[in-house]
Amino acid sequence: MRKLQYLLLVVLVLTIPSQADAGDPGDAGALFLRFGVGARAAGMGEAFSAVALDASALYWNPGAMSAVLSTNLMFTHTEYFQSVRVEQLSLTHETDYGTLGLSFVGLYMDDMDRYEDVPSAIPLGTFSAYDVSFAIGFSRYLIPNLSLGLAVKPVYQKIDQTTATGVAFDAGLFHVSRIEGIRLAAVLANVGAPMKFETEEYALPRVFKLGASYERKISAIKGDIVVNLDVLFPNDGNAKQHIGAEYGYSQTLYLRAGYKAGYDSQGAAFGIGVQYRKFMLDYGVLFGSNDLGDNHKISLSLRV
Repeated sequence: MRKLQYLLLVVLVLTIPSQADAGDPGDAGALFLRFGVGARAAGMGEAFSAVALDASALYWNPGAMSAVLSTNLMFTHTEYFQSVRVEQLSLTHETDYGTLGLSFVGLYMDDMDRYEDVPSAIPLGTFSAYDVSFAIGFSRYLIPNLSLGLAVKPVYQKIDQTTATGVAFDAGLFHVSRIEGIRLAAVLANVGAPMKFETEEYALPRVFKLGASYERKISAIKGDIVVNLDVLFPNDGNAKQHIGAEYGYSQTLYLRAGYKAGYDSQGAAFGIGVQYRKFMLDYGVLFGSNDLGDNHKISLSLRV
């Protein structure tokens, strides 16, 4: 078992250089696949690959699903910039053989005016655009403190009468350290063949992530402190760093903050959550540094 851990570590280290060779911004398409799931994650600056122990684990790290007990359901609504909105539904279910995950992501926007190729002040009508993705994943422990997860995601995009289809694959490792409170993660997401709108071909928004989380219970403040760090290596830009923190008071009220470094138009984040029995209500905002506006998320979760 120890040899297996070393082998997996070597594979990850050898994978990093190939993922760090990033292309130019704009090389990748289907960017809605990078829209994070869950308001809790948003409030923590989307530093979540090593702490996603709820229904959103299928998105953040399929390997972490093994640590998600019983059955979990999460619905997230996102008010993105302008009229763009995103709906996400996630489900994880623990079985005797491992944990199964299912999810749906849909991005849509208000109808847009249609114009001729030549300048005109009068629209010819309207057209719509939307993106949809489904995912199914499975995770199980390789050894008691190390789990592996895999996911497959059919992708569909439509702009007016033009469509594009593709399939993306995710893989993730989740490790609970012998040092109390520390969790580690490694994720390779959105791997697959390029998609195409008519004759224009574009790559999927592939990303390699390394994550770490530290959690500690502090009796003096009657709660838990969680600190997370993710380092991302996308295929269409330089490396990014996400850092987040959460304070949970008596497993009832949660305050969160985070920061996304390396982005032109993203930075600080803030969030709040309330837990009541099996229900969790979360709100998170990712602040934008341009005229596009902020990214607001609200999630409702249920653990059965």
